Amino acid sequence: MYENDALQIVPDSEITAILSCLKPLLPKSIHAYYFIDNLVKWKKKVPEEDIAILTPKGGYKTGAVFFYYIGLNHLVFSAYIWSKEGGELLRNSLLETKRFPWAEFKYVLVTCLTEEVYSVLEPAIAKVLSTRPPPGIGHDTVYWLPAEEVIKFDVKVPDGMRLDELKAEHAERINSVWPHRTEGSVEMMKLMMWVNFGRGLFKSDGELAAWAFYWYFGALGVVQTAESERRKGYGKVVVQAVCKEMGLQGLDVHLNIVEGNTVSEAFFNSLGFKHAFNSVWIYSVQANEQKT
Repeated sequence: MYENDALQIVPDSEITAILSCLKPLLPKSIHAYYFIDNLVKWKKKVPEEDIAILTPKGGYKTGAVFFYYIGLNHLVFSAYIWSKEGGELLRNSLLETKRFPWAEFKYVLVTCLTEEVYSVLEPAIAKVLSTRPPPGIGHDTVYWLPAEEVIKFDVKVPDGMRLDELKAEHAERINSVWPHRTEGSVEMMKLMMWVNFGRGLFKSDGELAAWAFYWYFGALGVVQTAESERRKGYGKVVVQAVCKEMGLQGLDVHLNIVEGNTVSEAFFNSLGFKHAFNSVWIYSVQANEQKT
């Protein structure tokens, strides 16, 4: 159906080659590298998921990659460019591709573009989303720490508490207080508890005090402490636990901090995390889904 489309699916045999192109560009390419890495693992576990890695015609040697998943009528995608030619080709390919009924998705989320990639693709993204209400634009900071550093974390569980895996039964509780929850986010949490993992710190009565995930785009995410349990160091426990486990799997760790959140910046700096790049997110909602 899409044999001649402007965006072509990358064969499984070439995924490693794309990751090999991105690896030397760390940390700026870290979101793209680990989002693609996680999408590949996700697709193997759930083959029916609409997940794909794409490039302009000419393949990964053009110097650009586009990757996405679609679920619950949500389109989530990102991209990375490592050559001027690749940027031009990908920008044009976004305008020409017939793969996506842009106007029909309830939500479209563009994740964590570097400022350079955003500047190249913004005209095309604005064009393909032009039939929808004006999108929201968000800015944040990406921090990272290599696997060989996070495995050194000394995870200390407070007396009377236990550190354990997050399970589907915990998703509703976590989602109910997550500031970034959307329609479908509770299902995503349940899925990531299986495809990836999450860790929670539990009180002696079984109440969940703090939690964190190895999140769907290959990063540390959904880090939160119950409001009544804050300023007790519980967030540090779950962050270090998830990071260490990711590191033991050979994964470098990255995370996103919303622009202006100096408390989180200070916290992750204290753990040794370093600035990777500043990023741009784009969020588009169908007109009939917008809150009045």
